[in-house]
Amino acid sequence: YIRAAQNGEPLAYANIVVLGSDYGAAADVQGYYVIPNLPAGTYTLKVMMLGYQSAEKEVEIKNRSDLRFDFELPVEALQTETVTVTAERTRFENKVEVSRVNLSSLEIKRAPAFIEADLFRSLQLLPGISAQNDFSSALIVRGGSPDENLILLDGTEVYNPYHIGGIFSTFNSDAISDAEFLAGGFPAEYGGRISSVLNITTKEGNSREGFITNKTPLAPYWDMSHIKGEINILSSKILAEGPIYKGSWIYSYRRTYFDKVAQIYYWTKDEPQNWIYFFQDAQFKLISDLSHQHRLTFSSYGGNDQLNFILGENTAFKIDFDWIWGNNTSSLNWRWVPNSKFFNNLSIAKTKYDFDVNLVFTSIDSIAGEASDQIIVKNTISDWTIKEKLDWYLSEAHTISLGMTYKTLGMSFNQKFGNITFFDQEQEPHIIDGFIQDKWQINPLFSVQPGLRLSKYELHKKLYLQPRLGLKYRLTENFTLKGSWGIYNQFLFTTNDEENEILRVVDFWEPIPKHMPAQENQHFIAGIEKWFGEGFTGSIELYYKPYKTALDLNPANNPGDDSDDFIAGTGEASGIELLLKKTGGDLTGWIGYSYSNVTKKIDFNGDGFILREDGEIFNPQYDRPHTVNIVASYSINQSNAFSLTISGSSGQPYTPILGKVFSQSNFGSLKNPYESLKNIEGLRNSARYPYYFRVDLGFVREQKLWNIDSKLKFQIINLTNHYNVLLYQWDHDRSPSKVTAFSMFPIVPSFGWEFEL
Repeated sequence: YIRAAQNGEPLAYANIVVLGSDYGAAADVQGYYVIPNLPAGTYTLKVMMLGYQSAEKEVEIKNRSDLRFDFELPVEALQTETVTVTAERTRFENKVEVSRVNLSSLEIKRAPAFIEADLFRSLQLLPGISAQNDFSSALIVRGGSPDENLILLDGTEVYNPYHIGGIFSTFNSDAISDAEFLAGGFPAEYGGRISSVLNITTKEGNSREGFITNKTPLAPYWDMSHIKGEINILSSKILAEGPIYKGSWIYSYRRTYFDKVAQIYYWTKDEPQNWIYFFQDAQFKLISDLSHQHRLTFSSYGGNDQLNFILGENTAFKIDFDWIWGNNTSSLNWRWVPNSKFFNNLSIAKTKYDFDVNLVFTSIDSIAGEASDQIIVKNTISDWTIKEKLDWYLSEAHTISLGMTYKTLGMSFNQKFGNITFFDQEQEPHIIDGFIQDKWQINPLFSVQPGLRLSKYELHKKLYLQPRLGLKYRLTENFTLKGSWGIYNQFLFTTNDEENEILRVVDFWEPIPKHMPAQENQHFIAGIEKWFGEGFTGSIELYYKPYKTALDLNPANNPGDDSDDFIAGTGEASGIELLLKKTGGDLTGWIGYSYSNVTKKIDFNGDGFILREDGEIFNPQYDRPHTVNIVASYSINQSNAFSLTISGSSGQPYTPILGKVFSQSNFGSLKNPYESLKNIEGLRNSARYPYYFRVDLGFVREQKLWNIDSKLKFQIINLTNHYNVLLYQWDHDRSPSKVTAFSMFPIVPSFGWEFEL
């Protein structure tokens, strides 16, 4: 293993070479490396990583010996050696996957953010990834719905990773070690989603000497070595870490304080506080190295939002509203490394997602007394997953990975009004997956990664075969061609009304019904990647995603028939993406551009024909033909840095209103049943809102504040105060009708203080 000397964290993608030979390897995200089949002899191993002092070790290899050599690299402020290998360079040389981007905690925090650094917001600035609007951190990847993305936190699936109805993601950027994002063409190791994979690895925790118990008998068993916190206008968060006996721990916690500030305000006004809103989340990780071969890791995450308010208190009609939603995950992982040939991970994980709304209407009459009605809506997912993965370093040319996953789900959706139950669905499907893939280095220039994933979904008799193939060819030392193809299936989906949804507050998850086909598409991707030097890379990718099956809500469904709630259609997404990225030097960041076209084809009226003039061939809400993002961070000196983000894109599609007509809807009076007016709509999503444009600016100053290492953060969101349209609302009670535009974020300044102890 290769680790940082100052805190024991793995040095992902550090490079190790055998001097005087062609042998070498790169560390993975856990700092693990293998150099297989090294002939007997005496060698010098050299480990290199930008920002760290290189280390050398002379080793003697005997015939058929299996030896372990660990390295710890001290930090070096300036790297003076001529040979420097960055993590980005290592990934460039060794990774076969296309459409892959890695973001570290530092890169996430460099970009200007809405109040605080956010992984999902940073990803939305990459080519091919966009947001529904300013109020959503959900990821729209190459035209796919947010539910088509697999989100993994330390290998555990997270179903609804958002706060405040999607404005913030649930992950604390300070606790992130590495975030690997695969926008398409992902290998057979991953499944269950058809658009992308976000694999988040959290930090292991500082395992070096602490400062609390270091001079007490408790020191060998537990200590704290580092505390980091932040206070901003929205929330406060804290992170603590330290060593334990043969391991380390890390804990982070975040909470908003809208409710606490409001409580003080109402107290000063001597008025009752009729509402409460806050969100909170916590992450915990505990690592214990039982021996050189065995490690246990326990990870846990919990986060929830809570909204309560009362309307009409002390009146004849009162409304009590209680709404709680959130995720809880726990996982236990056993890592076993019996020798240099095998690397085994076995994990068991529990994920639970809860959505619970309780709405009570109370009316008080002096004669009839008090009467109340209640609306209850609940959506729950309980996910138990057992996962086994084995990496077999067969030879210098072959690394074989194989594994199995068993997932059992408890899914429910319940809706009641008073004593009447409208929905009461309880399902417990299970999914079994198996995969095998081989990273085959055919020669120094050409490598392939074939794979096969098999899936058995309990509600379907079919065995789903999902072949995958990745290709990489190095035309020169710094210029590569990449490509991939694969078939992908998805067995869970959300039932949100995406075409009419302005704010994606929460996701309603359901299993694919027995009578409906699993969602399926293919990925065809080809690209080139160029290394310009000093952490400066460029890439161009073309993709084509035909959807064999895409599900949508059925607008003509019969409320009494559960079998026609959804309708299946087809679709396709295609595009080109350009990215220039710089990770080294005083100026870092990226410039990205993407062009895409997304189309769905669904026979909504069931006449057997799919026609554009019937609104059955359309661009879904997530279609953005043109998107440009410029993200830059400039370090003026060691104490001051500026950051800038410029974003522009085509407007979002929407269904235009062509006019109005009298209607029987909305319970017109008996004398005039046609007194209500309703919209005359044009073809589905046949118009677009005006183009989107936003400039964000940030400034960070490092200094001592009250003798504490601090960072003062200043940010301005939408610096130019550009009016980005969120929606149009029509008022037909006026003559002529009046349309009003509502905007996304106006200009928003924010301030934060980050500190370290």
